[in-house]
Amino acid sequence: MQRFALGYEQAARLVLVAFITNLALLAHTIMGLVLVGFFPSLAATCGVFRRWLTDEDREWGIAQTWRTFHRLWKKELRGANIFGWAQAAIWALLLGDYWIVNFHRTGRIGVFVSGILFCLMVFMILATALSWVLFALYDQGVGWILVRSVQMVLARPWMSVVLAFGLALMAFACWSWPGLAVVFGPALPCLLSSSAVWFYGRLDGFSIRMRRGAQGEMATKGE
Repeated sequence: MQRFALGYEQAARLVLVAFITNLALLAHTIMGLVLVGFFPSLAATCGVFRRWLTDEDREWGIAQTWRTFHRLWKKELRGANIFGWAQAAIWALLLGDYWIVNFHRTGRIGVFVSGILFCLMVFMILATALSWVLFALYDQGVGWILVRSVQMVLARPWMSVVLAFGLALMAFACWSWPGLAVVFGPALPCLLSSSAVWFYGRLDGFSIRMRRGAQGEMATKGE
């Protein structure tokens, strides 16, 4: 009974942290006039969840969650925009190519290329979701993060399957209950990605092993 009560309390804390983080994401995105504020807000969201998952007590309140988010947002303001717009350029190229082969007469070759691009975009959705977790964790350049994200999708198949299933289930839930997307917004996929990496990524500095006293070998971003 005690374990159930503790688990219920921790779940309630997580719901509170996710809700406050989403509010902070919206507020800081507007604060940065959307174009400058959105990508640092994504990085700060993943950073908040990383710190909550690795905390010993996880007894965060509203003030601590908001302060942590704001501190990370200011810290990632420049780097996250460089990283985010680099990803946006890649996605613009993929979506542009997909639009060309699907809405123009390209014959059988176009159908074949369209299928390849669709599979590539599904792969990139997973890599993009993981990349923001890695960006919030490691103090590395854009190229390193992108390459490592692609490698993780391939090298951690169980994590990739869990993440893909979770994102699909989340999309279905938000489609069925739009209020879910309103309350938690982009914080929900960030929480899902962070949890998948926490449980199955086996990364130095961000792993369930840390709760058992293991130490990471690679330097991670500090507080």
